[in-house]
This record gives sequence, structure tokens and C-alpha cells, in this order.
Amino acid sequence: MKEEDEILRKCGTGNPFTVPDGYFDHFKENIMEQLPEKVGQPIVKHHITRWSRVKPWFYMTAVFAGMLLGVRIMLNLTSGSDSSEMSKHAETEIVTDRYVETMIDHSMMDDYSLYECLTEAE
Repeated sequence: MKEEDEILRKCGTGNPFTVPDGYFDHFKENIMEQLPEKVGQPIVKHHITRWSRVKPWFYMTAVFAGMLLGVRIMLNLTSGSDSSEMSKHAETEIVTDRYVETMIDHSMMDDYSLYECLTEAE
């Protein structure tokens, strides 16, 4: 507050900006005189064809069709032979008891929670 009071004491609270007398009396007329003359340009009407109306919708449909086709191809590529090989590998994998015990220890489940989980699964 002391700094603000000091600044106000030095500069004062009055508005330092002034406008000459009668400046706004003929302001509109002065501005209009300074503007260049407006030259009328002929209005050209463009004929809108049916294709120019349908074109954005056609392009949007093509984009969505391309996206759907791309997604379908990607899903077929990823769910093809790779997944069947992975499932065969998962079925034939041998899991040792030591591995299962390690996984149970890392799951941080007590014996009762593990029992509930196993009984609900069957």
C-alpha cells in the first residue's frame, strides 16, 4: 500500500489525456471524407450444379468406407494365423509348480481369496 500511495502522490489521480475542443462534433463527417469511394463491382452468380452439392457428401462417404475397409483388413491380418499359433502354443505350454507358486506370491492374495477365486471360476 505504501508503494501505491507513493505512486499516486507523484503522478496524481487525474486523467492526463485530453481531446481538442469540438473534436467529436464533426467526427463522422471527417472520417467519411477520408474513406475512398466505393466502386461497385458486378455481382457474379455462380450456377450451382448437382455434383457440386453432392461432392462433399461423396468424399466423406469415400473416406469412411476407406477407414472401415482398412480396419477390416487390419483385423483380418492380426486375427489370422498368428492367433491360432499363439493358442496352440499356449495349450501345449508346460507350467511348473514353482512358476505357479511365484505367480501366486506376486499376486498378493491370501489363501482364502485364492480359494474364493478358484471356486468361482469353476
